[in-house]
Parts: sequence; structure tokens; C-alpha cells
Amino acid sequence: MNCKTGVVFLAPKAFFMVRLLRTMLQWEQQLRSEASLGQPKQGGKPYVNPGSVVLGEVVIVCWPHGGIMRLRTGSTAADAARRVGLEGKLVLVNGQLVLPSTELKDGDVVEVRM
Repeated sequence: MNCKTGVVFLAPKAFFMVRLLRTMLQWEQQLRSEASLGQPKQGGKPYVNPGSVVLGEVVIVCWPHGGIMRLRTGSTAADAARRVGLEGKLVLVNGQLVLPSTELKDGDVVEVRM
């Protein structure tokens, strides 16, 4: 914490956590694709789990306390707030107050205030 400004610098930790989770998601995707090679095909198409999310369809955001959350690409600040049960509250992204319709990007630090 910077004593003069009272600002907490989380960027390096958040960046590391996002990179780590990205790597884990890549491993998961690779394992799923390797496992599906041995599975029978349905109607000539490979079986796809409808609940699974492709890596390119995911945005990873961080919370000030260090938690991380996976959201679909195109998710907004309001979606993140709703997911933690704080719909209709003020949302800060990377320390800046944003509109609920603001689209989140990988590594954004999201904070919901009462």
C-alpha cells in the first residue's frame, strides 16, 4: 500500500493470477480435445459438451481481495456484479467508476461497492 495516496497496487499479482489461470484453461482445453479423440461421434460431428466454454470465449477478471472469476467474452460490469449477488451497485473497473454496460477484458480488476 502506498502510504501517501492510500492506493493498493495489485496489478502484478492480478496479472500473474490471470496468466496462471489462462495456462490452466489451456491445459483443460487440451485434455478435453485429446479425450474427445477416442469418443464416438454423434451424427458425424464430434461430441461437444454444451456446458463447456472454449478458451477464446472466456474473460478472466480479478477482485481486489485476490479472487478470480471466469466470465464469457462480452460480459459487462453489471454481469460481474450480478454474479456475486450485488446487482444495481456501483462498479469500479481498474479503479475507475464505470457504466454497468462496460465490457470487461482479461485481467480487469473489478470492485463492487454498496
